[in-house]
Amino acid sequence: MIRVLIERSSGAAGRRGGLLQGEAHHLRVRRAEAGETVEVRDGDGLIGLGRLVQAGKSWEVDVTTADRASRPAELTLAVGAGDRDRFAWVVEKATELGVTSVIPLETERTAAVASRVRIQHLERLRRHALEAVKQSGAAWATRVEEPVSLGEIAARPIAGQGWVADANGAAVPATVGKTPLTVVIGPEGGLTADELERLRGAGYTAVSLGPHTLRFETAAIAAAAAAVAGRLRRTDG
Repeated sequence: MIRVLIERSSGAAGRRGGLLQGEAHHLRVRRAEAGETVEVRDGDGLIGLGRLVQAGKSWEVDVTTADRASRPAELTLAVGAGDRDRFAWVVEKATELGVTSVIPLETERTAAVASRVRIQHLERLRRHALEAVKQSGAAWATRVEEPVSLGEIAARPIAGQGWVADANGAAVPATVGKTPLTVVIGPEGGLTADELERLRGAGYTAVSLGPHTLRFETAAIAAAAAAVAGRLRRTDG
């Protein structure tokens, strides 16, 4: 069954919803027909079904069923704001895994990266999150927040748990609670010793994500997968 993205204000049974930009092309490629039943998502918790309605060259959806999924337990990745294309991959995979927020993190070593994430790239990154909703069937799109400095992250009180990726850190816990978790991932080249010390002083626990040096995008998804798996073990146990 085809899955489409609709406007967030349209996600109620009995309403006609407009499709997000780009969805009409998707329907043409899939050779969709008026009256066809489709799955609908809005990236804001909607899981539903609808029927396609064609008006000229445009498409809308008559929503027939609509449920709202509970938001996943808070899981935030604060990731060194390196190359924006690789960062987009992080956002896509984070949505698939159920990460609730991604923060582009400005550090000493991201300042010199010409292709780093900047505020003007946020709209594109947020679209990647929505595309991941359509691909994976997730109910919630990862929030992509505005870039912040490492100093700002360190100054924020930790809500729940805080990890910082460090090759010399302890093993990731086998089980992870449902309390909010923030994981800090350094950029290419890692965090500096001063930055690591600042985060430890702020209450972050250093965790190791493996025996080898990881690219920032690999580290981010490894951390997210470990956290999600740890929560599933806690639930199953």
